[in-house]
Amino acid sequence: MSISFRALIPVVIGALALITGCADYGRVATDSEDPFNSTTTDSKDYETVAQQMARDIVAISQIANAAPEKAPTIAFEKVVNRSSEPLDTDIFLEKIRSLLMQYGGGKIAFLDRAQTQAVLAERDLKRKGEVTASSKKAVLGADYFLAGSIRTIDKTDGKVRSTLTRYEFKLTDAESTQLIWAKDYEVKKTGKKGTYDR
Repeated sequence: MSISFRALIPVVIGALALITGCADYGRVATDSEDPFNSTTTDSKDYETVAQQMARDIVAISQIANAAPEKAPTIAFEKVVNRSSEPLDTDIFLEKIRSLLMQYGGGKIAFLDRAQTQAVLAERDLKRKGEVTASSKKAVLGADYFLAGSIRTIDKTDGKVRSTLTRYEFKLTDAESTQLIWAKDYEVKKTGKKGTYDR
C-alpha cells in the first residue's frame, strides 16, 4: 500500500516541531532564578553573595578611611567547601575581587599569591641581568587575608528536600590575626528530592 506525499505532510511538520522545540533556548540574566527544581547553589547565589561581601568590605573603616597612597593590601585565601555539594569555590573570591576593584576606588591593593613563584623567578632573572628591568620593587606583604567557608544543612522527607546554605567570609589582620570583619549570607531552598538523595 502506497502512502501519498500529502498524507506525509503532517508527520513531517510534527517531526520538525519536535526538533526545533528541543533546540529552544535563550539568554537570561546571570542573577536570575534558575528554572530547575533544585536546592543547590546557583548563579543568583554567586552574584548575591559576592555583591554583598564586596560592598561590606569597602565600607569598613580600615578601607573606607584609607588614603590612596596607603592602600591596604589584601591576599585571597581559600573558600573552604563544607557543604553537601561539589562547588568551584574560587569563583566566589574571583567575583568578590573583581567587585572590590570596581567599588574600591583605588583604596585597596590586591596580591596575586598564585603567581608568587613566577614573580620570584622573574625577579631573580632581572637581578642577574639576564632579562631587562625598568625598576626594582619590593614584594608586597599582605595587610589582610580574605577567606570564607560554605556549609549546608540538608533535610529530606519523602520526596521533598530542604537545604539551608550558609556562606561566610572574613577579613583577618595578617600581622595580629585579629578578625576585623566577618559577614554571612544564608539562603534556604526547598524542592523535590533528586536521585542523588538517599
